[in-house]
Amino acid sequence: MRGRGRGPARREQTQGAAHEPEEMILVVGPPAHGGHCVARPQGEPGGRVVFVRHALPGETVRARITARTSKMWRADAVEALTASPDRVEPVWPEAGPGGVGGGELSHVALPAQRTWKRWVLADCLRRIGGPEVAEAVLALPSSTPPGGVPVEPMPHEAAAEAAEDPRVRALAGTGTRTRIELAIDDNGTPGMHAFRSATILPVRDIPLAVPAIRDLGLTMRGPWRRRLTGARHVEAVAPSAGAPVVIVDGTVLSATGRPLSRQRVDESVDASGLGLGQLRYTVRADAFWQIHRDAPRVLVEAVTRSALGDEAGGADASGAGRPGGPRVLELYSGSGLLTLPLALLAGEVISLEGSERAVRDADRNLRPAPPARLMAGRVTGASVAELGRSFGPGADGRADVVVLDPPRQGAGRDVIEAIVEMGPGRVVLVACDPAALARDVGCLLRGGYRLEDLRALDMFPHTHHFETIAVLQRP
Repeated sequence: MRGRGRGPARREQTQGAAHEPEEMILVVGPPAHGGHCVARPQGEPGGRVVFVRHALPGETVRARITARTSKMWRADAVEALTASPDRVEPVWPEAGPGGVGGGELSHVALPAQRTWKRWVLADCLRRIGGPEVAEAVLALPSSTPPGGVPVEPMPHEAAAEAAEDPRVRALAGTGTRTRIELAIDDNGTPGMHAFRSATILPVRDIPLAVPAIRDLGLTMRGPWRRRLTGARHVEAVAPSAGAPVVIVDGTVLSATGRPLSRQRVDESVDASGLGLGQLRYTVRADAFWQIHRDAPRVLVEAVTRSALGDEAGGADASGAGRPGGPRVLELYSGSGLLTLPLALLAGEVISLEGSERAVRDADRNLRPAPPARLMAGRVTGASVAELGRSFGPGADGRADVVVLDPPRQGAGRDVIEAIVEMGPGRVVLVACDPAALARDVGCLLRGGYRLEDLRALDMFPHTHHFETIAVLQRP
């Protein structure tokens, strides 16, 4: 999931502080995109719709109204009067009712979280993408009605769930995030924002973070008190190839709070499944990088194989690429996570990324690889049309494959229509929002492409987020 496109949520009218919060009994229906379920007041099946968090489909809950608008009400379930069999003790109680955002499904058993996300994905594809998208997904070999494609666990979660030790199984989905962010209140106390609020709530623990981050003790008042006094923002980074660092209001510190002159961290990604061994990257400490510890490896292999097909894997030791191989246009390329394996295995690669600093990181990361054209600039219909036809001789200089990993809002109609007009044989779309995925896939289908594959990856356990990879082919 990309951090880009995460603007502050629109504030809603909340319950006034001078009044007791209103409570009501709700009958909980299906999940909806955003981490809540659709519910109605008990005894009023045709009554007002309330979007309730911390509940499960089929439950009857006592809920506290948290916000009202002219179009919707929101609520937190504070007691399950009839509990779902999928309800478990939350792994992060501080993200429960009235707590911080970012762990809204921690009360749901991990397999049921993936069922929840499968339902949401199927609903978005049908409701936003339309019948054409829904039918294309149901026609895939991996799809089964009515839920569509399954949501796959990441390797560490699959191993934990299969463990013999019940304590290991109970903690599946925790300790996965290699990057976390904290806000600091006026008293110098680290915390996180309450759901859809500017209010900072203190946190005592961050169970979703990898152990190297939890061991820093950022949420303990003692070790970091002096460093955090007067600060506003803290980020902790645990790279795969080095010691963790802490970034306080832009200053990079060691795990002991000592300022560091080096502003970068090193990452290592196992690409042995592609015949590439360990891929080495260096990125700015505050740069975007996939936060699940398994995500870089899983995405590198899945996207590269989807893009290059039989061309992926079996590279020779020189990493000399494949002369005459597929020509790849990569959009929203970031610091080069996918660019590097594509450059090593494809015939020619051109990438386009909006952040000049990310492009400079990518240039460093691709120095051992065959030359690739790394372009800095906005991804627009015009820029895609220009770059997509600027390859070497043959087939009008067009790209054979387009790989794109847009921010949460998706690529949008102009970009997708430019890809369709260019006419690459294959498009690989990585999406972290199912609504945006549905819109972009719909545009590609209407442009004459056929959906060949769709995978959903549970890269954000205990939250409503997940990642998808769609592969589309021109007949």
